[in-house]
Amino acid sequence: MDRQFLMEIMDINEKLAEAQNEAAIKEIESIVRAKQEELTDNLSRAFEQDDFEKAKEVLTKMRYFSNVEEKIKLKKIPL
Repeated sequence: MDRQFLMEIMDINEKLAEAQNEAAIKEIESIVRAKQEELTDNLSRAFEQDDFEKAKEVLTKMRYFSNVEEKIKLKKIPL
């Protein structure tokens, strides 16, 4: 994974951990959803070009964002 991507994931995770209200969580959720849509488009292009290394890289990134989505769901559940 490239350093910039990992820093982005860390930043999003920090913001989620610090989120104190529904609006902050929804903002993070929106960012993650947009990233997932962008990565889905990148994945489609990689497969169209038979670039399986790129597809593998994109899928790995999508898994990171999927983990963040799970954390968002857990944060939204009232304890």
